[in-house]
Order: sequence, then C-alpha cells, then structure tokens
Amino acid sequence: MIIASSAAVVLLLVVVVAQVKWANNFVRLYDRRTARPAEFEFPHVGVILPLRGADPFLEDCLRGVMSLEYPSHEIRIIIDSRVDPAVVVVDRIRNELNAANVQVEVLNLCQETSSLKNAALVQGIHGCSSQCEVFAWLDSDTVPHANWLRDLVAPLRDESIAVTCGVRWYAPPSNTLANYVRHIWNSGAVLQMVAFSIGWGGAFAIRKAIVEKLDLQEKWCRALVEDTLASNEVLLDGKRIAFVAECTMANPESTSLKWCLSFVTRQLQGLRYYHRAWRTVLWFGLFSGCVLLVNLSLLLYGLLFDDLLCAALCGGGVVTFGVVTGWLMHRSERCVNAFIGDRAVGDYSLPLMLILAAPMTQIIHLIALVRACALRCVTWRGIRYQIHSGLNIKRTNYVPHLSETETPRHSL
Repeated sequence: MIIASSAAVVLLLVVVVAQVKWANNFVRLYDRRTARPAEFEFPHVGVILPLRGADPFLEDCLRGVMSLEYPSHEIRIIIDSRVDPAVVVVDRIRNELNAANVQVEVLNLCQETSSLKNAALVQGIHGCSSQCEVFAWLDSDTVPHANWLRDLVAPLRDESIAVTCGVRWYAPPSNTLANYVRHIWNSGAVLQMVAFSIGWGGAFAIRKAIVEKLDLQEKWCRALVEDTLASNEVLLDGKRIAFVAECTMANPESTSLKWCLSFVTRQLQGLRYYHRAWRTVLWFGLFSGCVLLVNLSLLLYGLLFDDLLCAALCGGGVVTFGVVTGWLMHRSERCVNAFIGDRAVGDYSLPLMLILAAPMTQIIHLIALVRACALRCVTWRGIRYQIHSGLNIKRTNYVPHLSETETPRHSL
C-alpha cells in the first residue's frame, strides 16, 4: 500500500506543478502595465453589442460603451426582438447620452443554423461601414471603462497578433456556496485560457482582414460560439492571441448551483467543438479529479485500517494540494484586484468559504466534463440548439426574452 500511496501523491504533485506553471503565466499578465502607444494610429473599429434581455448591469454596460474615449469607432447594437426588455433601456440611455455613432437594429431570425449571439454578431459586422479595420464586441455583463477600446485594440500594433481579448473574472458578491463555486471554477479556467490561447468573447477584438481571410463569418453562421472558434482558426493560421490585462472585466452577479453546472457545461462544449485544447483540458480535468479522489480514498483507508504511513503520505499530499491551490487563487485575486484598481468589486475571498466550496467545484467540473462529452444539445438563454457537429447545429425553438420581472435576477 506504501507504493500505491507514494504513486498517488506523486501524481497529485504533478497536478500541482501544472497549476503553478499556468498560474505564473496568468500573473505575468498583471506584472506590467502596457503603455498605450502614442505613435500608434488607432484603426477605425466597429463595436458590436448583441442583446437578449435586460441583464442586471446592462445600463452600466451601455453607458460605458456609449462613452468610450476612442478616436474613430461606430457602435451597432443588435437586439433580439422588438419586445425585448433591453429595447427600453437602450433607447433611454442613447437619448440621455445623445450618442450619435450608435445604430440599433432588431435581429433577423431567419438564420437557424447558429446561436442567436453568432447571428447577431454576423448581422452587426455586415452593417458596419467599409471604414472598419477591426471588429470588437462585448457581452451585456461587460462594463467597459473609458479607455476600454484603446486598451483592447492597442496590442494589434504587433502584426503577429490577430486577436485580442480581455479576462473574465467573477467576484463573489455574497458568501454563498454557488458564488464561490463559480469563482473557484473560473479562477482555474482563466489560467488554462491564457495558457492555451482560448479567447473570451466578453471583450474581443479581431482584425477585419483576418475575418475575411479565414472566412469566419461563414463559419460563425454554422456554429454555437464565436470566441473559441475564432481563437482556434487564428492559431491554425499561425497568428497570436493577446490577453489584455487592462480589459479584465469583473462581474459581481449572484448565481445558483444549477446555473453553475449549466454554465460550465456550455463553456466546455464550446471548447470541445471548436478548440484544439479540448483534449488537454478534458484529460487534465479527469486526471486531476481521479488522482485527488484516489488520494482521499487512500487517506480514508489508512485511517480506518491503522496504516498511518499511508494516511500520512496521502494526507500530506491532499493538504499540499489544497494549500497550493488556495495560495494560487489568493495570489491571482490579489494581482487582478490591484491591477484593475477602482474597478475591482467585492472583498477578498473568505478562506473558509473557499475550503467549503472547493469540493463542490471539483464535483461540478467533473460532471460538466462528462456532460460536455455526452450531450448533443444545449440550452442557452432559453433557446435550445441541437449539435450534430461543431459546424452543423440547429436552433430548435425561439421565444422572445421575458420581461425583467419574469426572469431571475442574474444573467444567463
């Protein structure tokens, strides 16, 4: 049993080493602040905001996107339907800010071979003027600061970079298990996103020339998600993706465990169908979960059958794993909050809540991995999609988004 215990601990330490390496890559994003190049001639940008429903921070999002300090850009807002609750909010904020460069239109629902977001994105790109050299888009829970677009576009001065994106960061607004599960899962996910160049569509910019060269619009018209697909195509083309620390977007919305499972499953499904990193993420997730479970089982065995050496080895491995993982989370959280300054939301995570939520996070991640492998459908904001392959999906229903009083107080 000593050999088995030693092997289990060694494998768990392998997992720890991988996490430390990815965490170091992530933290390096925040070690230096990128100077905005004064000599850089910022390109004309088409900014696209697809909307379905009036999310809790939609008003803040609209105020931010309509107040961007950028030399030359146009904004296209694509709303799901004429009866969508977002219509009233958009009209009110646009009139209040007298935003002249904002065009609002209703989504054309004829396209049934992609997600509604992809359909809105393609419609927005088609509507942009020929002046656009870059397309950028954001989600309705992204609250851009005044220099958000400058920061997002600035890395494109490097010709080897085709795509830039921000970093998704969930901050627990209250001490609930679900909020901490999402926070812990996302804190681990962003490490892999940076390590494997998996772009995030909540704050995304891409060169128009790349969109045309790789025929991305045609592919988006047949796909579920846009960000992982575009990221993979760009990497296959030999170009790079830049993560922009200044565009780290903190999200303080509350959530539920049911939402967490649905969200994590959908994120992994997007990775499965559209990005080359899927196999690595899948096997690492299964491997790390199984190794941790084996160590816990051997720890329990040692305690029950008085095999103290076995219990000590596996107990030490599990404690080391927990301490290092907790320290990496705290380190990343500290770097993010210090970097984004007054845009940071919430206090630092409570150690007790991290300890309580960590096992549930591992369970949800393992279940989501299995679901992502097995499921051939996904429900996203009340819309169901049947997935035959990555570029062969079918929207099977449509209903307008309900009013805010009829929906939960969190985004989907």
